[in-house]
Amino acid sequence: MIELKRVRNLFAIFFIVGIFFLFHIDVDAKTLRELYNELSQLEKSYNAAQSRSNLSKAELANIKTSIASAEAEIQKAQQEIVQAENEIKESEQEIEKKKEETNQMLLYLQIMNSNGDSMLEYVMDADSYTDFIYRYAVVTQMSDYNNQLMDDLNRLIAKLNERKITLANKQKELENKKSDLQAKYLIVQAQYQNSQEEGLSVADQISEKKKLIAKYKANGCTMDQDVDHCSGLAAVDGWTYPLKSFYQSSAYAESRGSVRHYAVDLAIGEGSPVYAVANGIVLTATASSCGGMVVQIKHNYNGSYYVSLYMHLITSYVSVGSKVTGGQVIGTSGGGPIERAKWGDYCTEGAHLHFAMATGASTIGYSSQAGSTFNPVRFFPAMRGIGSRL
Repeated sequence: MIELKRVRNLFAIFFIVGIFFLFHIDVDAKTLRELYNELSQLEKSYNAAQSRSNLSKAELANIKTSIASAEAEIQKAQQEIVQAENEIKESEQEIEKKKEETNQMLLYLQIMNSNGDSMLEYVMDADSYTDFIYRYAVVTQMSDYNNQLMDDLNRLIAKLNERKITLANKQKELENKKSDLQAKYLIVQAQYQNSQEEGLSVADQISEKKKLIAKYKANGCTMDQDVDHCSGLAAVDGWTYPLKSFYQSSAYAESRGSVRHYAVDLAIGEGSPVYAVANGIVLTATASSCGGMVVQIKHNYNGSYYVSLYMHLITSYVSVGSKVTGGQVIGTSGGGPIERAKWGDYCTEGAHLHFAMATGASTIGYSSQAGSTFNPVRFFPAMRGIGSRL
């Protein structure tokens, strides 16, 4: 009963530890480097779980061998107890037999005695001294023989009984040993199953972590860049998408009646984070009735200057002259009723980000004028035309 209670307690401990293990590793990593560190820790945990599993498996095999050995010893002890009991019965039968033989001998001597009353009379009725000595010797020898025989048989019975008790104690000890081994087997089996489940759980976490790392690498995240600031597909090295996801609703230089639209519109729900596409300096952060909040940033890329433009923002988190880093949140997207209500923007009909790129260090003018603008697909492959998604 105590062993069963001990096993139940250990099962409870394993369950709590297992639950703790399953959830304590999942931390809120912010960079690829941190994700790689988490992956390394998961792999170490997996290897540790596998080692514990292998050790438990080997221990289970050893315990099985010990249980089999104890069972064999118990069976042997039981056989020896049965043998001892049989020998005790045989010795007791031998004692009864010798008692009967002794009684027959006494009866014979009494019959030989003419008076036939007792051994003493048999001795005292001797006709001569020589006959007396003879009769006395016969009676003495018979008595000594009988006593010796009885003593031997009683000692044998005592020895066999002692052996029987010893074997019974040994059997009890072996039964206790077997019980302890069986309880230990259950404990180690629980450890083995816990390690197996732990290993499977960590293996799943490793797989998911690798997928996450692959995703962020594909997103173009650098090792120490906040993964929340990376977008869905890899941009050209040194550039980060301005949104994490979008549906491209207009193409660069798209015809709109008599004019062209030298920018791209990226449909996205209002209030979505907008990111700086590279390190740079803020050129403008102003609001107007046609464009809402507009931010423009100057970038130096491989020795050349470029400008990025973000239009129809609800809010701006940067100011003119401030330095920004690629992937930094600079504001929130608008283009819908919230942004129109805030800025009176009449140049938009739905939630989206108006995004443009130009060469040089000067601000980008009206979108109806090409100026030095170019198709952003050069740096952002996902902006390949209407219907493209990130």
